[in-house]
Amino acid sequence: MSFAFPALLVFLLVLPGIILRYSYARGPSGWASPTSLRRVSEELAYGVTFAMVLHVVWLEAVRRLGFDPDVESMFLLLVGNFGDGSRQLDRVLSSVAGHYPGVAGYLVSLYAAAAVTGNLGHRAVRRLKLDHLTKTFRFDNYWYYMLTGEVLDFRENAGEGRAVDGVYFSAVVDHQSDSYLYRGIVYDFTFDRDGALDTIVLTDAHRRKLVDDRHEGEPVPPVGPSEPDERYYEIRGDFLVLRYAEIRTLNLDYFAVTLEEGLPAGAEGSPAAA
Repeated sequence: MSFAFPALLVFLLVLPGIILRYSYARGPSGWASPTSLRRVSEELAYGVTFAMVLHVVWLEAVRRLGFDPDVESMFLLLVGNFGDGSRQLDRVLSSVAGHYPGVAGYLVSLYAAAAVTGNLGHRAVRRLKLDHLTKTFRFDNYWYYMLTGEVLDFRENAGEGRAVDGVYFSAVVDHQSDSYLYRGIVYDFTFDRDGALDTIVLTDAHRRKLVDDRHEGEPVPPVGPSEPDERYYEIRGDFLVLRYAEIRTLNLDYFAVTLEEGLPAGAEGSPAAA
């Protein structure tokens, strides 16, 4: 028997753990999470561990339903040892061939159960806000927490006591002619295939030349639609997309919206103009 078949079998048996980890990290649609979370070696170690637990639970479940999986034959296939003269080979082959639909059903159902379990686990952590309470349940999604303001809800930041309705984003971007300071309200953001922050989408975007800073001691007005800054000019369009790789520095200001005005709350609570 070639090496390829045992390798394929190992992959099929470990795949439930990988699916569980992936679905748990990704969660439902709407949770902007990186595709690549950890190094392959770490993901594989987690996958093997969770796969072993899943197989123990699923084997017990199918036995209670009246099925009796031939675990010994599967193990012999996995290690590729069929005894002297391959005396066990015929039994293993007949077992697999005779129960092929059952084996396929076992694996497919286990994959589906792993995906559902991971997704439900993610939903439970988010609904109970366990990722805010402890780093043990915190997802490897640094930029989501930062760009939505959830970072202020972390237990270690509990002293902030601030409501967050939006994030005012300021960033320095270098162009060939000059450096500019862009600002706007975060609307969305995306990750690349390696899991790094790729783009930030802003609305109500403005920019100015970086050299047009205020002099020391000059009063700093609040930022907001009702408090325009003559140094900035509006960027026409519904959305401005900035590439994270082109940003030199960035600043985040979290603001709350008043019901009366529909604007960032109070001059003293509004982000200061950069």
